[in-house]
Amino acid sequence: MSNIFNLTDFTNIKKNIDNKGYAIIKDVFSSEELKNCEKRLLDILHYIHPEKISDLNTKYFQVKAYNMKLKGNFFDMLQHEVSVLKLLNKDKVTDIVRKYFNSEVVFSGRPTIHIHDSDNERYLEPHQETNQFARDFLLFWSPIYDANLDQGSISIYEGSHKKGYFEHTAENSLGSSHVNKEIYGKFKMRVLDVKAGNAVLIHSATIHGTWPTKKKGHVKYILCDRLNPLQKIPYLKDPEFKTMKIPHFGIDYNSIKD
Repeated sequence: MSNIFNLTDFTNIKKNIDNKGYAIIKDVFSSEELKNCEKRLLDILHYIHPEKISDLNTKYFQVKAYNMKLKGNFFDMLQHEVSVLKLLNKDKVTDIVRKYFNSEVVFSGRPTIHIHDSDNERYLEPHQETNQFARDFLLFWSPIYDANLDQGSISIYEGSHKKGYFEHTAENSLGSSHVNKEIYGKFKMRVLDVKAGNAVLIHSATIHGTWPTKKKGHVKYILCDRLNPLQKIPYLKDPEFKTMKIPHFGIDYNSIKD
């Protein structure tokens, strides 16, 4: 069975997520929407460094060479940019999440554009999605440019979500949450080929990681959100639970139930 489906094909989207942990959806964004998103990113980068450059990747590396702190501030601001938020709140996408979890209420957990350039400084090791409102949710992942073996993508460990949540550690240079190789090595790894405008919905328990950007001078921009249903949210069930988002560490995710 193909892993690529139309937005309206909920039955097969759900079946693929249930079986493999993810599904690729065709034509979520139009080329016009993506061009408008590129323009917004350029507008922000031109504010940091006013020299006009029409190519987004070239402009990004100019700002990175100019001031790393301001490049980081650019990334921090993206989750608040209205055009990005509009793209990440499409009814047809959230309707899939509502149907998948049988929940009318869905929370946006962390809308943003993730950025990985060919310097590959922020390579994320295989991990599951934690530190969100709900225990189980769907990760939305959509590239502005084609994502593939050369331009960078996402690696998926198929079927890993069926085993529940594993213990994570942060013993790496980034201090990012990840699972050990003895865990993810048990599952088949697949690097996804995702065309610009298509999107992937990934179950939060599916182990996944960064596939590096090998094309020199290329930047991988990913429209991303964590879409949380109104289920398995300790913050709304347990008055002793102190934080809105479930911590990365120190809690047994598999024990969280409604």
